Amino acid sequence: MTFSFRNDQPDVALDILHEVGQWLVDNDRELWKVDSLTLENLLNEFTTNNLYVMYANRGDGTAPEPAAVFILQWEDPLYWPDVPANTSGFIHKLAIRRPFNGQNLFASIVDFCRNKCLKRGINLLQLETDATKPKLMQFYERHNFQPTYQHEIQEFGDTFLCQFYVLAL
Repeated sequence: MTFSFRNDQPDVALDILHEVGQWLVDNDRELWKVDSLTLENLLNEFTTNNLYVMYANRGDGTAPEPAAVFILQWEDPLYWPDVPANTSGFIHKLAIRRPFNGQNLFASIVDFCRNKCLKRGINLLQLETDATKPKLMQFYERHNFQPTYQHEIQEFGDTFLCQFYVLAL
C-alpha cells in the first residue's frame, strides 16, 4: 500500500473526523465532542492549509481511498505557547478510519511529518493526548514519542488533562 497526502480538502477531512469521532463515542472511547469538529473550530491562522487527508492506494487498480486525517502545524499558541514558531511540528486531530486500523498508517504519517519538518530545518515533532487514555498514550510511546509533562487544556468549551509528547527527529 502506498500513501499520498493532500491539504486542500477540508470537507473530506471533516467527514473523516466525524466518522472516527462518532465511532469513538459509540464504543465508549470519546476523544472529541463530535459536534465541536467544525471547520470554524479547526481552521485558523495556524491550521489553514495544514489539515491533511492521507490517501491509501491499495495497488489493485481502485482509486486511492481517504484513510486518515491530521493537522500538522508550525505554531501552536493554545497547546504549546512557550514554543517559538517554526521550531517544532505539532500534530493534532489525528484520526484513522476503521477500515485502516492495524495497518500501521501512523508510521507513514510520522514519516510524512518528519520529512515536512526536516525540509523546514525543524528537528522536533510534538503532540498531546488525553491523559486519561492510557492505551492511546501507550500507542504514541510505542512509536518513540517521549512523554514530557501533563497540563490541563481548555478547547471548544471542554477542559481536559493532556499528556504532552516529543519526538526528536
